[in-house]
Amino acid sequence: MSKNPITIFRKTWGTYQKVISHNLMYHREITAAVATLLKSRPSSLRLLDLGCGDASHVSKILKPGQLAEYCGCDLSPYALDVARINLEPFGSPVTMICRDMLAVLREAPANHFDIVYSSYALHHLNTDDKQTFFTESRRVLRENGGIILVDVMRDEGQERPEYLDGYNGTVRVEWDVLTRDERDKVQKHIRNCDFPESPSTLRKLARNAGFKNCRKLEKRTWHEAWCFEA
Repeated sequence: MSKNPITIFRKTWGTYQKVISHNLMYHREITAAVATLLKSRPSSLRLLDLGCGDASHVSKILKPGQLAEYCGCDLSPYALDVARINLEPFGSPVTMICRDMLAVLREAPANHFDIVYSSYALHHLNTDDKQTFFTESRRVLRENGGIILVDVMRDEGQERPEYLDGYNGTVRVEWDVLTRDERDKVQKHIRNCDFPESPSTLRKLARNAGFKNCRKLEKRTWHEAWCFEA
């Protein structure tokens, strides 16, 4: 089997694109809810996108005239190469950083961004690092700025083992558009890498960091979108 990192990226990214195209993680409904929220925001937004992937979601949540500046980070340099192409129609200044999201947050300028956006990345961090995410996000946001968080979340009172069994059971039985090998790899990733919190825990972490207004934008099974504002 090829160990070439580009080959590995294309294979795993291809699986994720199948998940998106078949709406297995409710990207359509969640993206629509985020886009509705951002319609009420002023134009010329400065956006920090943590775990941006190929940034294809940006064209679904923002119009070109809304984006004044974009900074995205991801651990995959190949995803960032695709992201640069996807962001060309916006004609806005773009910065791409291949680093850990918390390192990028810590080094970002204070009071600079209007939106900190993160989609399906925060659940990979432990609880202390999630607190750092909220604290540093509050520091880098301008007045009236906010976090838009899209992620998997445990139901209230649900422990991680129960969440893992439930989600993996759904993948195994309902994600039949994926091959058996693809489903096995997804389940392995979930069991090894997913550490989701409940919404109440995330609200507590956000309030610890100074965010007073916590609003749920959309919920579809374990997939949720929230907005946190100071």
